[in-house]
Amino acid sequence: MNLLPKYHSDFSSVNYWETFFKKRVNSFEWYGNYFELCGILNRYFKPKDDVLVVGCGNSNLSEQMYDTGCQKITNIDISKTVIKQMQDRNKGRDQMHWLEMDITKMQFEDESFSVVIDKGTLDAMMSGDEMSKQIDEMFEEIGRVLKNAGRYICISLAQDHIMKKMLDYFPSRNWLVRIHKVWTDSSTDDVSNKMPVFAFIFTKFQKMPMKILEVCLEDSVKPTRLKSEDEVADFIKAQQYYAMIRNTLASNDAKDDMPPVELFTSEQVNLPRYRIYVIDLTTFKHSLKFGIFIIPHGRETEWLFATHEGRQQVAESAKFKRLAIVALSRDHVYADGMNGIQTELSSRVMELAPAKLPKEYKVPFLSIGGDNIGERHVRHRCKSKFCGSFIVEDYIGDENKWFRQLIFENQGTCVQSVVELMKKPYTKQSGKKSPKQKSTSDENAMVPNPIHLASIYQRIIVASLASTISTLNDKFKVLVIGLGGGTLCCHLLHVFRNCQITAIELDPGVAEVASKWFGLGSDRYKSRVNIQVEDGLVFLKKLVNSNTSENPELFDVLILDANCNDKTKSLQCPAEPFVELKMIRNMAAVLKEKGCLLLNMLSRDQNTKNNVTERICEVFTDIYHKKCSPDLNEVLICLKSPCKNGQSDKNGENTVDQWTSTVRQWEKGFRKSHKETLELSDNLENVVKIF
Repeated sequence: MNLLPKYHSDFSSVNYWETFFKKRVNSFEWYGNYFELCGILNRYFKPKDDVLVVGCGNSNLSEQMYDTGCQKITNIDISKTVIKQMQDRNKGRDQMHWLEMDITKMQFEDESFSVVIDKGTLDAMMSGDEMSKQIDEMFEEIGRVLKNAGRYICISLAQDHIMKKMLDYFPSRNWLVRIHKVWTDSSTDDVSNKMPVFAFIFTKFQKMPMKILEVCLEDSVKPTRLKSEDEVADFIKAQQYYAMIRNTLASNDAKDDMPPVELFTSEQVNLPRYRIYVIDLTTFKHSLKFGIFIIPHGRETEWLFATHEGRQQVAESAKFKRLAIVALSRDHVYADGMNGIQTELSSRVMELAPAKLPKEYKVPFLSIGGDNIGERHVRHRCKSKFCGSFIVEDYIGDENKWFRQLIFENQGTCVQSVVELMKKPYTKQSGKKSPKQKSTSDENAMVPNPIHLASIYQRIIVASLASTISTLNDKFKVLVIGLGGGTLCCHLLHVFRNCQITAIELDPGVAEVASKWFGLGSDRYKSRVNIQVEDGLVFLKKLVNSNTSENPELFDVLILDANCNDKTKSLQCPAEPFVELKMIRNMAAVLKEKGCLLLNMLSRDQNTKNNVTERICEVFTDIYHKKCSPDLNEVLICLKSPCKNGQSDKNGENTVDQWTSTVRQWEKGFRKSHKETLELSDNLENVVKIF
């Protein structure tokens, strides 16, 4: 299997291009010699073809072509000196001609040649966009002197403005476009400024029923047809960005903001097979030079692998100077397991190795649990206008347990919900107990475990109910704005048998996933949960307006967990409109006198968090705060009325101690009644009163 690099969308090229092209002294060193180009050239002309080489310079390409049997070659260049030198040098090659001529004003008859070869001439002429008119004249002349079905072979570094010019011109004029990667000599140790070279093959046709755009980055691989010029440009940039990353890694340590390298197969050019993060240890003591760590299926979303800090921790534990951490794709099959992955990656990953690594060095492959790469199954895919594409998948996590997670694809490795799976319990309707089952993710054999809460902030929210609820048997009403996967609601319904939940979710697709795949649709909960697909802001406004009656609908608890889908906003959760002062007053208005607002806040900006807290303090009486380390989330516990001992408990310590005592009673009672372990009380440690 041939693996090809793909650039990561976060990588910016401007500075890199400036550096590499300023350092390049002799451009023709980049374009390959005949022996590197012949595999491509020989596919597009025959010995009997009339060949025109434009901007020939003093390159020996024409001489080598002549000596291997292609002798009907005409060479032109604008330099009289070069032409005289080449005529003198090639007196023994009688059938080859050397002419002083301007490529934009050629003196040949129409349709004189079957092939036109351009090795770096376009790149040399088009130093910037201001040369566009001259390049149009060059292309028009090439089109004029080429026969129908003739080929213009352009060897180029494909800088952005040059690539854009070619892709704007030829496809719109019915030329077939095919692009090859030129595999130049990589044996040299100095790759610090090595850039990829491309052979653009433009085939002239009078008329074509449709645009044909193809890329062929391995000579042994069938060309891949792409849909648009933009896809072709992305494909070329992929190779350039990969070279830039290689160059950077060859001469420097991997930076903290180094984007991942994506490798894909020629069969699936838009679905990366591997995503590779390179981590260098500069201050930590290391004993090994270079290693490769394979993240098991489905676990790339865990903090340890999804964040730079986590990956740094993995590298420190492994004690490698450089560690390439590899994420697998849910869209690919790895039938041969770790052995197959090693075979596929063996050549590519060495291109990311530290400089001066001994050639005999055997790179170790590591993973959690030896050679086990894990297992995952995609259960559901959906696309909505609110959240974009999202996926439900099952995977094996720690201790060989199965988990189910909901992932929004536009948020990368960010998991919206995750829950542990358990064997389907015995039910009276089935009439028999479940047979003993092996560890499997069969959707009919495994169901979400409602006692499991993966998110730290969710555990804090549940423990914080002690501010309002006294016992597990209390009757209370909860309004949840931002249902998500529904794991928090399932947990509340499971632990508090007399709670009633109204859950508001903007996205109908997400609401369906919560019911079907995360357990909220269970018959056990149907009478106690009411899911409404609606904008939470609209719901609150309508509820406040309708509560002017004698019997208003009020809640004991309001849980606000509505994310913002705009990643440019400093406040990611809740969405900004929810924490405007008027809306905070609306939330207080739908709570009972002793009710509380539990708010999941996510922002990297301290000023943003301070502004949210200040507005809430204008409406709610007592505010408590808890950080969710190592996560960035923070939970605000906002009480509508002071606690009983609030007046004499300025720091809130006595109040939090009381909550902790209440939660411990819950844990004890739950263990007795359910034979399950409820672990919540530790989540109230370091809760502080901020108002």
